[in-house]
Amino acid sequence: STDWSAPLGDIVKGGTAPNHSNAHSGMGAWALATPIAVKLDGGERNHVLVGTSMGLVYALEVQYRGVRDGWPVQMRHPVEQKVLVEDVVGNTNLEVFVVDSGGDLVSLNADGEVLWARRLLEEDEEKDASTDRIHVIRGTSPMSMGDVEGTGNLAIVLVAKIATTERSHVDRPDSHDLSEYRLFAIDAVTGDDLPNFPMIFNGGTTLSSATALPQPLLVDLHEDQSHWLDTIHGFSEEDLNTIRSINREAAKQRSSSSHGGNGRGLHIVQPLESTLHIIEGSTSCAQAIDVGDHVPSMVQADDVHGTGGLDLVVTTEKGEILTLESEVVQYHPLNVWNAGVTRTPGSNNAQAHGYSSTQGIFVHPIARQFRDILGIYIPITFEIFDRRPNIENEPNRRVYQVDIRAGMSAKRTIFSKTYASTGVYTERIQIPFGPGYYALSVRLRTTHGIVYEDTFHIGFNVNYMGGLWWIVCFPLIVATVPILMFRRKPNWEEDEDYGGRGTGILGRMPPP
Repeated sequence: STDWSAPLGDIVKGGTAPNHSNAHSGMGAWALATPIAVKLDGGERNHVLVGTSMGLVYALEVQYRGVRDGWPVQMRHPVEQKVLVEDVVGNTNLEVFVVDSGGDLVSLNADGEVLWARRLLEEDEEKDASTDRIHVIRGTSPMSMGDVEGTGNLAIVLVAKIATTERSHVDRPDSHDLSEYRLFAIDAVTGDDLPNFPMIFNGGTTLSSATALPQPLLVDLHEDQSHWLDTIHGFSEEDLNTIRSINREAAKQRSSSSHGGNGRGLHIVQPLESTLHIIEGSTSCAQAIDVGDHVPSMVQADDVHGTGGLDLVVTTEKGEILTLESEVVQYHPLNVWNAGVTRTPGSNNAQAHGYSSTQGIFVHPIARQFRDILGIYIPITFEIFDRRPNIENEPNRRVYQVDIRAGMSAKRTIFSKTYASTGVYTERIQIPFGPGYYALSVRLRTTHGIVYEDTFHIGFNVNYMGGLWWIVCFPLIVATVPILMFRRKPNWEEDEDYGGRGTGILGRMPPP
C-alpha cells in the first residue's frame, strides 16, 4: 500500500489500535503515530520517517516525493509508536529506532541497514516452546531516550504489557489475560539490557481491550545535578569508571541519605494504572505512589509554580491534575519535559533527555529571570553544546543555526545567526512588536534538522509610561530646583512702604 494517511481502517492482525473502516479491504497501511522530519545523512534532503500498521517503516524524501534508498523496512508487527532518531554510535549520522506492537525492537542506520535487533520476549518464547500457554505482548509505550546510568551512554526506555494465553488463542485478544508490565532499559548502542532491567510490575486486571501505555518520563530527581554540566562537555574513561563505581556502591546500600538516591543518571517515572512508579535508573531503587485514579498519559516535569524547583504534573482519567512539588530538586531547562510526548513545544523530533542529548542549547539563568526590561535591546546569554565523539573531525557538521522567536511562529523570528563552534554567547536583540509580555524561544537546528529549544518569559517595556513620565517631568523638575534655591530675598531699604528711600536696586530714584 502507498497510503500514508491517518488511521481509518479495521484492526490489523497483530495490532492493538482500533480503527473503523473497510477501506482497501482492511489492508490499508495506516500511519498510527506522529511522523518525524529529519535529515538522516545530514545532507540537503529532508526525510519524513513514518511507521504503518502493516509493519512498514518509510523514509520519504520530501523534495523528490519518493522513498530513500534502502527503505521501507519491514517489521513483523504493526508499528504504532513514534520512530525515534539520535546519533548514539558517534559517527555524526543518525540512527533510527523502531518498536512494533509485538515487541520487536530494531536499530537502523541512515540507509535502512540493521545495526542490531532483538525481541523483548525472546527468553519467554524459548521457555514457552514446550508449553500450551504462552506469553505475548499486548502493546508497548512510546520510547524515551536518555542517559539512565549517568555514564554518557544513551539508553532506550519503554514499558510493555505482557499477557498470557493459550497457543491456539494468540489471534484472539479477548482471550488474553493480563499478566504483568515490564519496564525495559536497553543500551542504544548494543541492544543489551541495562543492569537490573527489565523490571516487572503486577498487572492486576484482566485484559479485555487494548489500552495505550503512557510514555516513560526520564528526569533527574537527585538533589545534586552539578555533574551534568560536565557531561555535556564529554567524559574521560576515568570519569566513567568513577561513576560506575558510585552506582555499584549505591545499589549495594539500597538506602539513600540524599534526595533521589546516591547513584548517578536519570530517574524513570512510569505511571501504570493508578500507581506512579519512580525508579532510580542506575540502582533500580523504586518508590510507588498511588494517586487513586487511572493515569492515562505521560507525566510532565517543569517549574509550574515558579518557585525555582522541579514539579511533576500528573493527570488522571477523571480529569484531575496533580502536582508533586520538590523543595530540593532545582529547576534546569535541560531537565524538563513539558510538551506531551516531546521534551519542548517546538522540537517534536528531539526525543533524548536534555542532559544526555548529544547536542543542545539552553539559556543561562542570568538571562532567563522573569523581569520587565525597560529599553531597546534585550541581552540573552545561551550556551551551545555538542558532545558527539567524532565531531572534531568533521568541521562541515559543526554548523549550528540559532534563531530566537517571540512566540512559536516562524513569522515572529527576531534573531537568526549561524555559529561554527560551541560555547557561551551573549546576543542583544530587539523586539519589533511593541511592549508586552513575551515567551522567547531560543532554537537550535542542527545539520540533521533536529531542533532543540529553550523557552523563557520576560516583559518588554510593559511599564513604558513610567519611563515616559520621567522623560517629560524630569527636565522640568531639574529646571525648577535652581529657581527655588536661588530666589532673591527683598530688602526693606528698597521698599517705600517701610520707610525706604525708594532708590531701587540701582541706587537712584526712578524717573517721574
